[in-house]
Amino acid sequence: MHSYELVYILQADLDEATLATAVDTIQSLITSNQGEITKLDRWGKRKLAYPIRKMKEGYYVFISFNYPPEKVTDLKRTLGYNEQVLRYIVVRAA
Repeated sequence: MHSYELVYILQADLDEATLATAVDTIQSLITSNQGEITKLDRWGKRKLAYPIRKMKEGYYVFISFNYPPEKVTDLKRTLGYNEQVLRYIVVRAA
């Protein structure tokens, strides 16, 4: 397993319960595929550098985790299909 870092931006216009559910869903996606979350940091609502889907704010979340490299593509695909996720980036930690 390799160490990865994931930062994703959720829609800021969601209520607290929906935000918590979205974060929990992504966490369970990682852990259900043999991943281990080492750090979770909710950065909160911030202004975006440029509008994305006509939205000017987003809710940022950072996750550091260990994950099998062959499953990273599936994780990216699932994040891309999620309508609540505006942007995401997955990088391998050194």
